[in-house]
Amino acid sequence: MSQTEQISGADVGERLRNAAEFEPRRLPRLKHMAETWAANSATRIEAIAGASIDLTLREVESDFAPDLDDEDTASGMYALLSSPRFRSPGYAMLDHEALEALISALFAAEPSPSGTPPRPPTDLDRSIVKLGLATMADAALSVFDMIGELRLSVGSIVTAAELGEHLGGETDRFILFRFDLTVASLSTTITFALPGALFAPHLRFLREPPKMPPPDREESWSNAIKESFAKSDLRLKAIVTKKKVDLGTIASFSVGDTIALDVSANSLIAIECEDQPLFRAHMGRSRDSYVVRIEERIDPAEEFIDDILSD
Repeated sequence: MSQTEQISGADVGERLRNAAEFEPRRLPRLKHMAETWAANSATRIEAIAGASIDLTLREVESDFAPDLDDEDTASGMYALLSSPRFRSPGYAMLDHEALEALISALFAAEPSPSGTPPRPPTDLDRSIVKLGLATMADAALSVFDMIGELRLSVGSIVTAAELGEHLGGETDRFILFRFDLTVASLSTTITFALPGALFAPHLRFLREPPKMPPPDREESWSNAIKESFAKSDLRLKAIVTKKKVDLGTIASFSVGDTIALDVSANSLIAIECEDQPLFRAHMGRSRDSYVVRIEERIDPAEEFIDDILSD
């Protein structure tokens, strides 16, 4: 076996070991950190934006550097990410729709009509992208404090070819944080790729479930009351109909008499709970039992007006 083949085999083995180590689905604390990052970013962007946004975590995954020869990848916009804790740079990636979304959010402007062909980014476009990414990078600092001071910085906005030159054939894995950004009618994705080596010393910590804050005592007390009420027994009545009969007629009733009701087999009947009407339902049979099927909810105000009008 040649020396080149030996090196290639070692490289493949190293990649397989890295793949086994970095499985974000096995790192619940890392996912929780990413969700917090998304929430912090949304708050910070909305503080400087003229329109509301929705920014949520889509996924966390691990992968190698992107294939910059791919047509979709080559047309994207990239920003270099640096930190004193990075051996090699990370990067942020977004597409033309993300640029449109950031412009729409910051200036409260209507996005370009769907199907509008992308235009070459201007210096102003690059400044807007850098502002949006820098705001998200700042939002990450407090989130990652628990594994060390990150001091994440956003560098120049570059093309795919320029990113390839800076990565220089990087063979280590990146941890990709993908965020869904929605502004008005636009939905797009912004990706932050941080070197996997940043997280490698903390895998045991990241595998632990995040410690959630204990519930507020008043909230626990309130929940206990709700659960207690939910288990209370109440009397449910199915009222077929109500009929006004004068006292003389009632006095003349005897066993075997038939009372005609002002209701048909298809009429809706009232379902009451503690004398409060809740629903209207159809009555039927299931084997040897009578059953009711709820059809609509009763509006108390409407029911009160109907009672007045019926009088």
